Amino acid sequence: MADIGEKLRSAREAKGLSIQDIEKTTKIQSRYLTAIEQNDFDKLPGDFYVRAFIRQYASVVGLDGKELLEQDKTNVPAASPEKYVENSIDNKSEEVHATTNSKKGLMATYLPKLVVGLIVVLVIVLVYLVSSRLLARPNSSTANKTSDQVTVSSQKISSKKRVKSNKSTTASKSQKPKPKAVKIVSEGNSTYRVTNLANDRKLVLSAGATAVWSQVTVDGQSAFSGTLNAAQKQEVNLSQSVKQVSVTLGNATSIQIEIAGHKVPLTKSNSPETLTILFGSDNTQTNTSQSSSSQSNGGQNGQ
Repeated sequence: MADIGEKLRSAREAKGLSIQDIEKTTKIQSRYLTAIEQNDFDKLPGDFYVRAFIRQYASVVGLDGKELLEQDKTNVPAASPEKYVENSIDNKSEEVHATTNSKKGLMATYLPKLVVGLIVVLVIVLVYLVSSRLLARPNSSTANKTSDQVTVSSQKISSKKRVKSNKSTTASKSQKPKPKAVKIVSEGNSTYRVTNLANDRKLVLSAGATAVWSQVTVDGQSAFSGTLNAAQKQEVNLSQSVKQVSVTLGNATSIQIEIAGHKVPLTKSNSPETLTILFGSDNTQTNTSQSSSSQSNGGQNGQ
């Protein structure tokens, strides 16, 4: 039974294509294509690229990449990013449970005291109102004069309040804070951080003069995978809770990435590359992690 490399080479030769033709179409370097045909997968940059390159090669020569990988899965290295996603989800679930249990304990401790305090305050207010009515009983004429004075005074106070309210409303409208500009900063090692992302939450891939293969993963879930032809664009909508986006490129020299209309400062490279884009400030994430950890320790000590 022919292996994956032989099947791909046979299909290529049957279509009358050369290695250089496949390289031009897929933007995968010829030395990687030759290594795939020879089943020498160790020469590829990583296990993830082995499977991705085989599927892209197969689509060009008219074969089903998924079926090829399934038929010869014992010889093809398996990439399993799902394991890390599951671990991350499990860790977050434990933190959420610990935080929830801690809050329930606080409510059970302070809620009865709060109810008793409110009852005491209500009793004091009622006693004060009753005693003030019994003690203050002026004659009818004095009461009428006082009522008239109170009415006039209240009208003056009301008019002053309206003027102040209008002024404060005008001032608050004129002092509305401007939204902060989106910032995209390189943190090195193909990692970028995006802050101040508001309503515009689109990630746009734009191919240049040549086609390029790319894959977009949002918080561990695949959002796009395929080849962008020359001058073609691909949009990916990002949710409000997005934490991390990974963009894998077969060739970074002919593509542009934008987030909310702002360009990601890419380093041009002919080799396959994976970019990591983080969202939110690093200080915010660190403080949140420390807060969750302290709440979890507090819940354990209470137990």
